[in-house]
Amino acid sequence: MISVSLARRYARALLDLADKRGELEATHEQLQAIAALFRRDLRVRRFFETPNISRAEKARFLDRDWRPRLCRPVYALLNVLLRRRRLDHIVAIGEEFHKLAEKAQGITRVHVRTAVALAREQADALTGMLARRTGTTILLTREIDPSVLGGMVVSLDHQVIDGTLATELWRIRRRLLQARVHGRG
Repeated sequence: MISVSLARRYARALLDLADKRGELEATHEQLQAIAALFRRDLRVRRFFETPNISRAEKARFLDRDWRPRLCRPVYALLNVLLRRRRLDHIVAIGEEFHKLAEKAQGITRVHVRTAVALAREQADALTGMLARRTGTTILLTREIDPSVLGGMVVSLDHQVIDGTLATELWRIRRRLLQARVHGRG
């Protein structure tokens, strides 16, 4: 399994190249399509992972079948990964590239968990407030989780804001258990 930091390095290099060439959107779309193909098609994965098939044969396949349909940055990445025997890690690289590309395009994904469904107005207000604070376009995903009891948990960019009733009750309980009770005796 490829490490996240290594996948991120490949993704960052690809992002820089695609951005310089003005092909960020095409690179993003094509890389996501290739990663999806590797996830769902066992034959494709086996072809690139099988040591009995020579690297030259795999390179000819890439050149003949994929090169005409791919932008230059994606084709270059595939060749580098093939030479370094890391083409089977394209899914992890695709995931990291997706995150970096969205960030470069000013998009922030936010996940919110609530006990009951947010009303449209509440979701719009939350999205607007977060957009003003972050200066980015917010893509909000919502999850209903009855265990939060009330309030919400908002997750964005490796940050979690927990404003749930369940957490507040836990804090109160902890304070009560830690409190010293002075008796009269």
